[in-house]
Amino acid sequence: MLAGLAALCLTGCGSQIEFTWAMERVPNNLDPQLAWESPELIAVTNLYSGLFRLNDEGEPVSDCAESYTVSGDGLTYTFTLKEGLAYTQNRGGEAEYELTAADFVFGLRRVFRPETGSPYTSTYAAIKNSAEVLSGAMDETALGVSAPDARTVVIQLDQPDPQLLYKLALPGAMPCNEEFFESTEGSYGLTRAATMGNGSFYVYNWNDNGLFLRRPANGDAVTALRLVINATGETAESSGSSSAASGVTLWGEALVKEGGATAALSETLSADGLDSIPYTATTWVLLFNCGDETLAQPLIREALTVSARSAAVELPEGFAAADGLIPPAVTVQGENYRDAAGSIQPAFGSAADLCRQGLEALGLSRFENVTLLAPEGSSYLQLAQGVNQQWQKELGAFSAYFPVKQLPLDELNARVASGDYQIALVPLSLSSDSAAQLLLQAAQLADWNDIGWQNQLEALFADGTHTAGDVAALERSLLESACAAPLWFQTKALLVQPGVEGLVFRPFGPVLDLTNATIAQ
Repeated sequence: MLAGLAALCLTGCGSQIEFTWAMERVPNNLDPQLAWESPELIAVTNLYSGLFRLNDEGEPVSDCAESYTVSGDGLTYTFTLKEGLAYTQNRGGEAEYELTAADFVFGLRRVFRPETGSPYTSTYAAIKNSAEVLSGAMDETALGVSAPDARTVVIQLDQPDPQLLYKLALPGAMPCNEEFFESTEGSYGLTRAATMGNGSFYVYNWNDNGLFLRRPANGDAVTALRLVINATGETAESSGSSSAASGVTLWGEALVKEGGATAALSETLSADGLDSIPYTATTWVLLFNCGDETLAQPLIREALTVSARSAAVELPEGFAAADGLIPPAVTVQGENYRDAAGSIQPAFGSAADLCRQGLEALGLSRFENVTLLAPEGSSYLQLAQGVNQQWQKELGAFSAYFPVKQLPLDELNARVASGDYQIALVPLSLSSDSAAQLLLQAAQLADWNDIGWQNQLEALFADGTHTAGDVAALERSLLESACAAPLWFQTKALLVQPGVEGLVFRPFGPVLDLTNATIAQ
């Protein structure tokens, strides 16, 4: 039944051409200056239009901006808005509020209001006086954004930011009408009535089952975007699908083929009858808890890292040896980071010698009471056992064969986040195109507290002008500490029903932009 319904929706439910995306939760806030996780990112990306929008290559292209100029020193950007820009009220009604350059100014000012709590403060840190405004040392009117007239936005920087246009396509830079914002009395983006976007879609309905966006019909363009709770595992009484009868919630290929979604993420890289968009944004890492009495010894971590990297493991589909911590999907200043940085895998020396020296430094001759945690699943058990067997082969004289305990991924992540582990094999995935995010995440999860390194990381990414070489130096320092050993990159895919064109997919989040999407009728 679900499959038949989906087929009907692909050709139009009533007058609608629907695209359905299934999620574990409904978006809880449609304030673009706050949107950071996938449900909210997808929603605001389709509800709002910024000065720029990212195309299918991840490059910024003009959206609300008709043209722009940059001063010779790279510190002043002047944007001219297109004519006829407007907001759309919920249910598609014409908004009474005018969209002008002042709204882009107010949107960025909100980012630096301390009470906003926006996650985008570091993204736009190069804007003039941003640090002083955020700290309260200066009034928000001192922020380097202004609107000389209704169609002109001027952004001044403290230092050049070659990625500014890219950043202006992110949710933090979306326009916000100050009068409308104040009228919501603190509920901006929390209800349908308190949301006013300027994108091609508008809020049609929003409830516990999902967020439903619509736009006027235009040829084969998608007119209804459904962000819904995955209901494929409902009881048989409420659904006729085979998955419902078994109570199993479907994801990936099965979810799309059963009709629960138009597209879905999958660890299967291809599927008959579906289109595929592959991406590599996950790194499988051995994390060593530096707070553990034994693993606090760097030589022991180095020994286990060297040995694990040499393990001959039969890899599942989509897995490949990692040449660093940061996966290939990440870019720095518009270029692929992994291509620019190359391989960063420290050479520590002989695993056996390192292990002997490390244990001797602790007054030990062998390992005691060490457990390796891994996610549930036969493929993941095979990976963990392959590493364990290599440890036994090289370091067996030191009793380096550890019990493997498999846990549901959510439980494993919780154990690691709380520090309740010794060694853990985990997948680290990015929610944004930020090398800093993954570096900091790995250091924190491993309880590696190098204050100097953390300060360098914070300072480097605060100004937005870092290079691939700068990032590589920090990645190298982290891996030389042996608190984290990247073993494999994992490529996954977005599987899509055939006939969908113009969909822009970004793996970080993930984010789907249906602005230019069509489904052939």
